[in-house]
Amino acid sequence: MAETVVAAPPDGSDVGEVIRWYRQREGLTQQDAAALLNTTQSRLSKLEKGSQALRDVVELRHIASKLGIPPERLGVLPDRSGDATPRAETVSLDPGPARDGQERWRAVRAELNANRARLGDLAADLYPQERRIPGTSVLTAAGWVPDEPVDLAAVELLWLPESPPPEITGKAPEAAGSRAVLPSGKPYDRYSRALRDLARPTLFDNRVSYRLLSAEWADGRGSFGFNYTSYFDVLDIGEAVGHEFASGWLDAGRRRPSMADLPFRRLIEDPFDLSARPILPSINTLTIRRDPIEGHRMYLHRRNAGAVAAAGGMYHVVPAGVFQPAALAPAHQSNDFSFWRNIQREYSEEFLGNAEHDGNSVDPIEYLAEEPFASFERARVAGDFRVSALALVVEPLTLWVELLTVAVIEAPVFDSLFGDMVAVNDEGAAVSTDASRPTVGIPFTSAAREKLRHEPLSPISRACIELVWRHRGTLLGR
Repeated sequence: MAETVVAAPPDGSDVGEVIRWYRQREGLTQQDAAALLNTTQSRLSKLEKGSQALRDVVELRHIASKLGIPPERLGVLPDRSGDATPRAETVSLDPGPARDGQERWRAVRAELNANRARLGDLAADLYPQERRIPGTSVLTAAGWVPDEPVDLAAVELLWLPESPPPEITGKAPEAAGSRAVLPSGKPYDRYSRALRDLARPTLFDNRVSYRLLSAEWADGRGSFGFNYTSYFDVLDIGEAVGHEFASGWLDAGRRRPSMADLPFRRLIEDPFDLSARPILPSINTLTIRRDPIEGHRMYLHRRNAGAVAAAGGMYHVVPAGVFQPAALAPAHQSNDFSFWRNIQREYSEEFLGNAEHDGNSVDPIEYLAEEPFASFERARVAGDFRVSALALVVEPLTLWVELLTVAVIEAPVFDSLFGDMVAVNDEGAAVSTDASRPTVGIPFTSAAREKLRHEPLSPISRACIELVWRHRGTLLGR
């Protein structure tokens, strides 16, 4: 019998049942399984009954490994801490082709981070003009842009029981040229591992994440279907595609390479096919402080290329982040399966400077009780913090799929919520017309919009600004 589409991924309440099912599948008694898990029969019995909670993600991983449980079923990724190959086997220190290749890889990576906005505009030229958001280089598919902004409350998320294996992964032979060479002469098997060894960003954490499989806008509403993926599975494609383009650009004398010179990009024949490759959407929110008297303001930050794995070195809308649970435990998967909650966490981190939530935390966030989330929710319910979806798009350089949104916050409420806005956070620095006051931001005016055309503004941010400008009457009124 086919499984039914549900509203959220597993919430972790059935972990005991999952453990029992897999134990019995292996033909183990509780005593046998307890010995295998290095615990007591009494504790295992309590875990299976749900009368005792798991300690942490380490224990989750241990049980998944010993009982053959698919890690994502318990909300964890495979533990790759043990495969951190000794540095001598990965980083070449001796003169020769391997060291030269790794130095070239680092140099291309540095050029990629220094020129993402420019490279994104060039990469867009590889695709039909009619695929662009007008006035930008950002790509979109037919039906991916609603006629009007859609209130986030009208966007439905569904958990799909089946997740077809992607045809294209970062391990494809066509991507080998982007993955650097090991001292053995073989290429790295994943871009993320080359990045880990050769140019590791400060924020570099793999997580179980939400894989986008379907998207639809109709009658002022949206519907998106998801299953599982991981951050690195998606980064292994997106950053490799971007790296390949940067390398081809350098080889062509800083001119746009042709598709014939880009085998991995060419493999992704349809960048809008949601099932051909693992797709983890980023949620990008243009924040507007609505002030009809003194003028509306918008907020950007300069992303630190040394801190982030993607979109470094550019002015970018803030907040922004990939759509994933706050932590690994399965309770987070259900609790955080919400665009709004994802956006709230990013506001907490990027506007207020709060630390990212501990990826090993077992207890889910209580969004309706914990601050600053409770205050965000009250403001939203009161109609003073309005979030709308604008479009689903593809960033042309990395082919990363992105959800564009806008948050319109009434000036007094903005000042109350974000009066302590930080000038620098873990991902970058605020862009403001008053360097000492990040809350000032940038005027949301035609003049500022034009001036930003001469700044290293990310293509995604340009698309957000253009779409909000197009709908400013609806979104901002006078």
